[in-house]
Amino acid sequence: MKVSRVLVIQKKSTYQLQAQEHKEARFIKLLEEGAEVVTRVKLAHEEHMETVESLERELTARGIQYKAVWREQIQGVVTDYDLVISVGGDGTFLDASHAVQDLPILGVNSSSSSSFGHFCMARKDTFAQILDDIQSDAVSTIDMLRLTLRLNGEVIHEPVLNEVLVAHDNPGATTRYLLQIDGRKEEHRCSGIYIATPAGSTGSVRSAGARVLPIDDMQYEYWVREACIRPGESLAFTKGLLPAGASIVLTSQMRTGKLFIDGPHISYPFALGDTLEVTAGTNNLRAYVNPNVNDIFNSYIH
Repeated sequence: MKVSRVLVIQKKSTYQLQAQEHKEARFIKLLEEGAEVVTRVKLAHEEHMETVESLERELTARGIQYKAVWREQIQGVVTDYDLVISVGGDGTFLDASHAVQDLPILGVNSSSSSSFGHFCMARKDTFAQILDDIQSDAVSTIDMLRLTLRLNGEVIHEPVLNEVLVAHDNPGATTRYLLQIDGRKEEHRCSGIYIATPAGSTGSVRSAGARVLPIDDMQYEYWVREACIRPGESLAFTKGLLPAGASIVLTSQMRTGKLFIDGPHISYPFALGDTLEVTAGTNNLRAYVNPNVNDIFNSYIH
């Protein structure tokens, strides 16, 4: 693939935000005291900055034009580039994916001491080789399924790459909704419901007990958290796999419910009577990701 223009989307480290920008007194005090809760953040920041600088040197050495932006600066859909590179961890990759429709994306894990980087094919020491492989077509993108959400009939802007969590906005309160699949309806009381893609099947939904899918699978799954089942009652739809053509419809029975998309940063109110329709999207993400990356999670949690 010819790569001549690149958009680099990078995170701000915890150290950068709390110590350098906001100068939070408690954070700085804990850092000076060597408190365990903050001791690794400076190391992670240094690793991140070294990765950013190394990446920029590699792009410059190849004559590739690039623009670097913070992930919170991204608005709308990215166009006019050959490649999008996220620099951070999985959270940065997820945030960047929301702005990508047709362009390929590569994740670079900028701090191996603090980030797992499941979606990140590259690190500082492998970026140059992987970039060469991309330009020579020695590696190819894979298609990663994304979900489309319609809230009260209106399409939500962000395509879901990991999962959507439907829950009460108070974590101590009961999540209540009506669920409909294939024309069958069921009332649920629980602590929330995950609806996850294959890419997201290694995350929160796996921790809850769901199945890990190959990252390039075209099914998606749902998993009800801590369903409240009364004596003598049974529920048919507490977990399951759905083909790409199927949909899930939820109707809120909560005054202050919420939808959380790909983590905590993106949320929408889900008030009493609101409806959410979840379907497999038609615009998969084209990503440079190891197609076997989910294999390390190839067991069930019971």
